[in-house]
Amino acid sequence: MIPNIFIQNWSNHVKWQTPAQIEQDLIISRALVDLYNDPHIKDALVFRGGTALNKLFINPPSRYSEDIDFVQKNADPIGQTIKVKIKLRQQKRVALSI
Repeated sequence: MIPNIFIQNWSNHVKWQTPAQIEQDLIISRALVDLYNDPHIKDALVFRGGTALNKLFINPPSRYSEDIDFVQKNADPIGQTIKVKIKLRQQKRVALSI
């Protein structure tokens, strides 16, 4: 669970009614930042759908969303994209723990 102070701070940026909605919106937003800060993922996936429209073009967002939709840019199997991400994450953790 995310500490309450972060949820309270995020509530200043979104208009959702419940702490659970605010927390989920924060998780989605943070996941998007993390994904698109990764050079392998940002070049492989396209963020699309209603959540993309609301997060990127409509301010303030007009609807609450529970999911995020992606499409892969190329026809390669998605497993390889995910494996690269997992491997890079593991390498980053090892480097941080040394």
